[in-house]
Amino acid sequence: MTIKYISILLALGITPFLFSQERPVGEKEVSDEMKRVERKPFPKHWGAPPLLQTRDIRPLPGGFGMGSSTLVAWIKTNIKADGEKIVKPPKVKPHPKPKPSPPVRPEPPKEIKRKLDDLKRIQTLLREGLKKELGALDEGATKEEVRKTAQEFQKENAGRLEVVRNLSQQVHEWQKENRPTRPKRPEPTAEVKEKIKNVHEKQKDLAAARHVLHKQLFDAKDLSREDRADLIKKFKEENAGKHKELKEAQKALTQEVRGKAQTKARRE
Repeated sequence: MTIKYISILLALGITPFLFSQERPVGEKEVSDEMKRVERKPFPKHWGAPPLLQTRDIRPLPGGFGMGSSTLVAWIKTNIKADGEKIVKPPKVKPHPKPKPSPPVRPEPPKEIKRKLDDLKRIQTLLREGLKKELGALDEGATKEEVRKTAQEFQKENAGRLEVVRNLSQQVHEWQKENRPTRPKRPEPTAEVKEKIKNVHEKQKDLAAARHVLHKQLFDAKDLSREDRADLIKKFKEENAGKHKELKEAQKALTQEVRGKAQTKARRE
């Protein structure tokens, strides 16, 4: 009877369920719902978590509970970005340098204003007239056709062009005679002049050495890339001292100038 009963169970495919051993409580598989441990919400500025994630479960950094390794990497990236934002010092905007006040321009008299208005009006008419003439040409017009059209327009408007030239000259002469006086530049001290002279001498010596190198490279066009690199390397080694002297001279000049008092207009 027992054998018959077992054969029926084998036929029905139920035997594996009967003979399967129940796993100990500590080794039970964790269901998907149990894996979904409630976690604290992610910061809103992180955005949405990645949609595609691996199926492994591990502790999440930052005390966010359990989740996939994809989520682990995403959280670490956001925490690192937040840390850099916090640690990074705020940019301090430098104080704007005081600029010299622009010279006061004299008010032009009524006659000059009238000439300026006439000049602008005639120039506008000429510009619009030339634009109209060129616009009447075919789309495939050649440069020669455009040039001839412009020359014909100039001949037809020779009187207006002469008026423009005369008005421009008269306005320019008045502006030249009534230029605003600019503040005089302060004379550099003897120490500053000496440092400027020293910088110019160092620059001149280095420029002469560069000229020699350029001439060597130009004359030796058939040199290989390695030989040309050797020439440049030799130049740098031989003139390293000149480079250092020039930097030191420029630094000394900068310190001397910045040591002067700064006024609203210029350094004293």
